[in-house]
Amino acid sequence: ASSERASPPPPPRRATVRSHHRRRIARDRRHRLPAATRASSSSSSSSSSDEEEINVPGRAALALGWLALGGVATTVAPSGTAAFDAELVTSLVTSPFSGAANPIFEALFNSLGVVPAVYAALLLPGARDQPRVPTLPPVVASFALGFFALGPYLITRAPRTSAPRRSELGWATRTVFESKPFALFQTLFATFLIAYAASHVDAETLEGFATLWREQSALACVSSCDLLVLSLAMYDALSEDMKRRGVFERGKALGFCALPVLGPCLWLLTRPALEE
Repeated sequence: ASSERASPPPPPRRATVRSHHRRRIARDRRHRLPAATRASSSSSSSSSSDEEEINVPGRAALALGWLALGGVATTVAPSGTAAFDAELVTSLVTSPFSGAANPIFEALFNSLGVVPAVYAALLLPGARDQPRVPTLPPVVASFALGFFALGPYLITRAPRTSAPRRSELGWATRTVFESKPFALFQTLFATFLIAYAASHVDAETLEGFATLWREQSALACVSSCDLLVLSLAMYDALSEDMKRRGVFERGKALGFCALPVLGPCLWLLTRPALEE
């Protein structure tokens, strides 16, 4: 009896309930936080996965195109034509569209200025955080080296389909390559080049171009193949730009790419502007 009287009284019921309630809240918080963190991480990972998704067969085709172009330059193009090619370039630069050079090749040669400009307008808005190769050096080099410079970048770059704000772009991209005057100039020049070549097509001009290609000029041979590969490789860059602007349709993308040189220019002219 004495022992029972010495025992401490049980804690009040209210205090026990309150303590249990606090422990349950703390436990719920501990479980809830990791779950939220996992959900956030999963969402971020999914978004990143969508952003980084790569068309592997397309990239393999680009690699084959780059290797094939190198094969043409080393095994198919006529050799020992350096002096002739230097004179050809001189006539193209000093007497443009005067008939001093083969009109078909002249249109083709000038198209190799239009197509890299189009690639610049398509790729630079997605240049942010490229993990392997920065965008600007290969784009600039492509004006001189064509797909030889641009190909490795197109093969290894990460897709960027999320739309940046116009204010987030670099000055040149925002002011020049996103502008409609730039797109209009490229479209008009591409139209002129096609019209110039078409208006001079006859048996003599075609035979002269074939002779250039087969016998006289490595520049003519490699440039022709370079323009072909650049045009065939255009789909990925153009379709990504359409997705970035929320208007992608496979048929339309193929339609723009089906008309070499001019088609991608028309996309630049008609594409929606990025938000400010």
